[in-house]
Amino acid sequence: MAGRSTGTSPTATSYALVPLIVLCLVYILYAWDRMAIPVELVEISRAYGLQPVTAATLSSIFTLGISLFVLPAGLVVSYLGIPTCFVGSIILFSLATGYTAIGISAPDLLVARCVTGLGEAVFSVCLLSFLSSLSERRKGMFIGLSTTIYGLSGIVGAPLIGAVQHGFGDWRAIFYLLGGGGLVFGVILKFALRQMTFVALNQSTATVRERFACAMSGQMPRLYAIIAISGMGTYSVITMLVNFERTYNSLSLARAAMLFSFFSIGSILGGAPLGLVADIVGQKRVIVASAFTKMIAGTLLFMLPFHAISTTFLAIIFGIGVGGIYVNACAIIQRHVAAFAAPTATGILLCIYYGTASVSGPVFQQVMKHLGVGMGPVVFYGVPYAIAGCIALTLALPLPSRKAS
Repeated sequence: MAGRSTGTSPTATSYALVPLIVLCLVYILYAWDRMAIPVELVEISRAYGLQPVTAATLSSIFTLGISLFVLPAGLVVSYLGIPTCFVGSIILFSLATGYTAIGISAPDLLVARCVTGLGEAVFSVCLLSFLSSLSERRKGMFIGLSTTIYGLSGIVGAPLIGAVQHGFGDWRAIFYLLGGGGLVFGVILKFALRQMTFVALNQSTATVRERFACAMSGQMPRLYAIIAISGMGTYSVITMLVNFERTYNSLSLARAAMLFSFFSIGSILGGAPLGLVADIVGQKRVIVASAFTKMIAGTLLFMLPFHAISTTFLAIIFGIGVGGIYVNACAIIQRHVAAFAAPTATGILLCIYYGTASVSGPVFQQVMKHLGVGMGPVVFYGVPYAIAGCIALTLALPLPSRKAS
């Protein structure tokens, strides 16, 4: 892995507070948008006459859109630059979100949700590059901030969406608010970013082939393999935990949802807090520990009968491990890949992560159907995360410097 410089000039960080606040607010809107479709799926299906299969697709196609578009998004960011792509992606996302409320039929709604995935794909590449540029020593902490903000938003998102629907008496209201809010923040961000100077990523000497070659060099394929396993395991819990506990352990919806909230708390802790720890002790060590921790927690979470204390503890631990792998894999790219190729490498990583995430639910269901709760969790969580941990052990990364940057 080649060394790299920071994403902004040394004087730019003093101007980063306002953009950082705006980006956090935008990311909160993104989190609520992801939740709005599942929460209001009954009302949306009734309004547009959606069949169950179409409704389920509408709920999940957003993630598929990210996985399809995030790889070219990395190249787009490399050529157009972070400020332009930030503002453009937010406007695109906001318009597509607002269109959900005024759509005509199922096909154009599905297209609109894919467009929101395109918007977040570009935004995600920009966000990771921006956050990592705020500090050379604390890249993990700042990248982890995105996971922490997203987790916090998820805890209050569903009640808020319900309250907006109740207050306005219309399911469309939340989409108008999210779309309008995104447009406002996009305009504010355009002016806020003028104070910052970014490294030129569109170097004339770097071709598309050279960017991909750099992004695939050295230890990067091993990092991508780890993130593929993590995407599959993480999103199977996100999409299947509540359903599993209600089906296999006969939990009420309220208790199963509460268990998922504890998983979200774990993901909050696995964001900025664990990112800071990784900046101190090393990203490799935290990835190794997170992989083996998720191996144990994921297996036991779905193998053991529900117990209020132990199951809650396992959900929190698994949630912490989510950020432990994802955040620090992103930090490794930003720290060790050359600046001109970092957006491309980030695009590859996110493409793999969301690609395996998009099929995690069906794969989990088939494994559990054929192997049951005895061997299913071992095959789905135990073996893959053991492999991820062993791969992580082979990464050759320098320990963090004790000197201030």
